[in-house]
Amino acid sequence: MHDQPNPEPDTLQKIVKEIAGVIGLPACLDLVSRWGGRDLYVPASIDRMHPIAFAIGFEAAQKLATEYPCCTLSLPIERNVTIDLRNALIYQEWKDGASVLRLSHRWGLTRPGIDAVLAKMQDREARAASNQAAAAR
Repeated sequence: MHDQPNPEPDTLQKIVKEIAGVIGLPACLDLVSRWGGRDLYVPASIDRMHPIAFAIGFEAAQKLATEYPCCTLSLPIERNVTIDLRNALIYQEWKDGASVLRLSHRWGLTRPGIDAVLAKMQDREARAASNQAAAAR
């Protein structure tokens, strides 16, 4: 379940969410910052001197090892994770009533850029709903 050699772009967000759910978003971003774009082997146990412990902290590293013992995690590139997080925040602000103009000023993107983000996120949301409906049948 945890080993995914070549994840598709849509599953990258799932992997990041799953890891963030275990070790927290800040530690997850630190992990992706250090090993993003590569496969990371997580041993069954991690001591304080392990590189993962240095990168994300000992407690978070222990949680990671408990959840993913002896697994190889395919981590997305940091830039992709950052853009996905930004896009999710833009989409949530838009759903909460922010205008495209306000979002373009706040996020430093053009209005067509914001429109593209919103279209992408709406498409992602529609596909997720469709997949959920298909799974419920």
